[in-house]
Amino acid sequence: MINLKNIVLIGMSGAGKTVVGKCISKKMDFKFIDTDDIILKYTGKTIEDIFKYNGEDYFRQLESQVILKYCLGDKMVISTGGGAILKDINRKMLKKNGILFFLDGSIEVLISNIKASPSWEKNRPLLKEGDLYNNINRILKDRYKIYQQIADYIISIDNKSIEEIANEIIIIFKQYSYCS
Repeated sequence: MINLKNIVLIGMSGAGKTVVGKCISKKMDFKFIDTDDIILKYTGKTIEDIFKYNGEDYFRQLESQVILKYCLGDKMVISTGGGAILKDINRKMLKKNGILFFLDGSIEVLISNIKASPSWEKNRPLLKEGDLYNNINRILKDRYKIYQQIADYIISIDNKSIEEIANEIIIIFKQYSYCS
């Protein structure tokens, strides 16, 4: 392959970035990186505890450190947290050596996926207080335009299996890699 880059998955909580990313990494024999998991391992805390005791700004700083450390490698599938794209430096670094795929889903699909995740409240502190639908809708309104603007490709996740989403991304990635 020419000019091989990383596959970067962006999108809201519940879009399936982690499960799709793991599927892609197995199929392509790429290393899988989940920025949230690295933060959990580094701090030994849940995302909920980081937000509660250190604040969202501190979490976003850790997220930027992880992105800076890993985004310049190659043959990686990087699953970002839903808010990773909020910082300009993260957007620039992820695009520098990655092809960004926005996993776009309806609010209903996002909610269904989130609720299917065990103890989802601990890993999604911005969603746990109040009504889940309203929280997702509010956050999505704040982020949707950014997701669209920085994505190289927008992949609809509605009515698709993990395998179908992964295969779609792999096909696009291979076409992109051979053409660039």
